[in-house]
Amino acid sequence: MHKFIMYLTVLCLTLFFLGCSTFSNNNKPLNLSGQYYNYLQPSFDQYLAETKDWLSEHRAFISDNHEKELAMNMPFERGNKNSKKAILLVHGLGDSPYSFSDLATTFSEQGFYVQVLLLPGHGSKPEDMYLTTYQDWQNIVDHYANLLKKDYQEVWLSGFSTGANLTAIHTLNNEGIDGLIFISPGFESLNPTLEKLSSIVSVFWDGISKKENNFARYSSISMHGMAQYSDSAVAFRKAISDKNITVPTLIAISEADSIINSQATTEFFADKFVNPNNHLIWYGDQHSLRIKQRTQAYSMKLDALHISTASHMSPLFSPNNSYYGKEAEKLICTNSLDEEQTQSCKQGENVWFSAWGYQEEGKVYARLTWNPYFDNLKYEISKLVGYLIID
Repeated sequence: MHKFIMYLTVLCLTLFFLGCSTFSNNNKPLNLSGQYYNYLQPSFDQYLAETKDWLSEHRAFISDNHEKELAMNMPFERGNKNSKKAILLVHGLGDSPYSFSDLATTFSEQGFYVQVLLLPGHGSKPEDMYLTTYQDWQNIVDHYANLLKKDYQEVWLSGFSTGANLTAIHTLNNEGIDGLIFISPGFESLNPTLEKLSSIVSVFWDGISKKENNFARYSSISMHGMAQYSDSAVAFRKAISDKNITVPTLIAISEADSIINSQATTEFFADKFVNPNNHLIWYGDQHSLRIKQRTQAYSMKLDALHISTASHMSPLFSPNNSYYGKEAEKLICTNSLDEEQTQSCKQGENVWFSAWGYQEEGKVYARLTWNPYFDNLKYEISKLVGYLIID
């Protein structure tokens, strides 16, 4: 896949320098464009109502169970609104609020009032991703984070992948955030060349179109969406270049992550996250973890569970999750470009679990979609948030 993408990158660059016209984005914010709905509402309740109306009319449903699909893609709230502390949760590229279906409960159990956003372009149909810009995503995060600050004494942010970039940028550029929880943060991708060129590539090629078969995320891959992720990563690295993040932070990452550069994340953690209560959870080999202070490693060589590595998404979900958990309904068999492997997985042939693209001879792999150490993650969250106590 990487060679294929790089080939297309070179082709698009050639066309670009031969004089092909570049794509011109409408600079008007998406919520004011007339092509979308106004997701920047004066209250979260109004935002929920507007989003439900939009998704009910515009989602390209992939099953007869419209109610279930809608529920899994809706922003939501959880916990006690009368709490003194609140947390805003932000999903990643191509995903949905369902990414935080388990951790939202964890945070509410820790006394937080929880809000979970739906980023513009998500939850409806892959084509809507083409309408968005990075700034649209940053605007919605900034807007609802600022609303929480008006009503709560303590405000935390949590993000998965691209969502971690957006919440980190808000923290760096604004006051009033008391703590951060990042899952597989997308601070730097595994392919920095493609990250830099994705905006140009997206002019000529909008990615890989697949049959949508996952209620909780897009199966298709939007190159335009990847370009907006890249913008968020660049914006994060620019914002943190001359600053530090001083609030308590927990980061959970997979060594074998096929999307983000996990080692780069550990370096940011060591150099730029300076609160003494910080903690990093590493799902992988302890010996490959380059930093030792404020870290904890969990081996993912778990033969008894047929697990070979963690994945980009696996830290998020409990083994008991109804859709992605250990005994759940969703099995992601498209875990590589090997069609024979995919078909063997679908037939249930002694399936093992890993990050995308991982292979071992004689084993058939699906994506690992749950965290065998989820209870440990909950415990570390409870320790971190306990450092700040409001009377």
